Amino acid sequence: MRSYFIVFIIYMIGIPLLSQEVWDLEQCLSYALEHSLDLQQSDYALDDATIQSRINRSQQYPNLSFSSNAFWNTGRTIDPTTNEFNNTTFFSNGLQINSGVLLYNGGRIKKNIAQGYIDESVTKEDRSAMANTITLNVISAYFEVLFAKDNLANSEVQLNTINDQIDQMKKLIAAGSRAQFEIYDLESQQATSEQEITLGQNRIELALLNLKGILNLSPSFDLDVASPPVEQKVYSDPDLSSFDEILERVVQSRPEMRAFDLRIESAALGVEIAESQLYPSLTFGINFSTNFSNRSRRVSDGTIQTFSEEVFINGNPATIGRNQFVPTDFSTIPYFNQFGDNKSVGFGFNATLPIYSNYNTKGSIERNKLNVLNQKIEKEKYSVELRNTLGKLITDVKAAKRNLTAANKVLQAREISFINAQKRFNLGAINSFDFTSIQDQLYRARTEQILAKYDYMLKAKVLDFYQGYPVSLK
Repeated sequence: MRSYFIVFIIYMIGIPLLSQEVWDLEQCLSYALEHSLDLQQSDYALDDATIQSRINRSQQYPNLSFSSNAFWNTGRTIDPTTNEFNNTTFFSNGLQINSGVLLYNGGRIKKNIAQGYIDESVTKEDRSAMANTITLNVISAYFEVLFAKDNLANSEVQLNTINDQIDQMKKLIAAGSRAQFEIYDLESQQATSEQEITLGQNRIELALLNLKGILNLSPSFDLDVASPPVEQKVYSDPDLSSFDEILERVVQSRPEMRAFDLRIESAALGVEIAESQLYPSLTFGINFSTNFSNRSRRVSDGTIQTFSEEVFINGNPATIGRNQFVPTDFSTIPYFNQFGDNKSVGFGFNATLPIYSNYNTKGSIERNKLNVLNQKIEKEKYSVELRNTLGKLITDVKAAKRNLTAANKVLQAREISFINAQKRFNLGAINSFDFTSIQDQLYRARTEQILAKYDYMLKAKVLDFYQGYPVSLK
């Protein structure tokens, strides 16, 4: 009994995991942007640019380093504590603390800091551009699913209508109003419609698989998309705005354009940074050091001894005596005492004047100037590409809008024609071949209208997105 209860609990817990998720466009966009591996790489690039900017700012502050050495010396070696030669094996240990600060180098540090901030902003704009690319891919894949679903729904309506007509035809044949062979056309159409439904289901599965791939979802994830309202808000109608007006809004909203401007500014600073190498540099430094030697000694005991010396005073010999302290015992100076006794401090300035650098400095300046020109060309190339893309997109939106209007009119006419044909068919006024032909025309008209509807919606939404308007299907 307990085992059945456990199985039941596991089953109930697993039910929500197996239920189908229905997402609208906003949910798809949010999930795609949150789980995109490309955006994660862009975040790492932004972190790297932020770290580099912090490094550039830190160069204006003093540095500080500590070092230590330990040596076992054999043979004729200078004792660092006495600065005298020592022929006995001894151990020495030294400590050093150094600090320095750059006072002047032609403004290179200041320009590096400014360039670091700009490069960080470039990375942010590149990330926004990547997010825009992902958004466009999601929109396109989402509309592909919507079209496939509506196309399948149209095929199902077509099949239901044919099934109704087959039932009607069987009744007419049984009543003797129709010949048996007339049902064959309807059955052939029925088989074709069933095939269209199978193909439509495959299109939906492939479209959903493509969407899940863009969203970085597992193919096994049970996902469906929400159908949007029929009426959709369009922020800009190209029939009501000039190309220049739309282009101006697009240029202002595109992160790529801002990134190009920032790259040009960064490249110009690169020229100034390279030119700063022509100027002298001045640094200030300070050093503290101390040493220890195990051969360093101090007097621990001694005696006073009198020494006499023969001298002449006014030509007469005389003996002079003097007392002198003579050490008799020595002791090793303790480790930390020596560090206090042997400490030294030094400070000063260092100036460097570049004279000749084997063309390195001049070559760096010229290469950075070329980089400025190249960045301007890249911006111009993108501007030309953007104008061409926008011009084609505006033309496509206008054409799609006219095509949708025409498709609606054709569908309306085909629906009226089908209603009349259905009435005549039920009365026996037309044969099954003529009726299926009219029915095929209605099916194609519906398909064309669905295609035209989503084609216009997709292109209009993309045009809105290029201009910086929010993307929504609500």
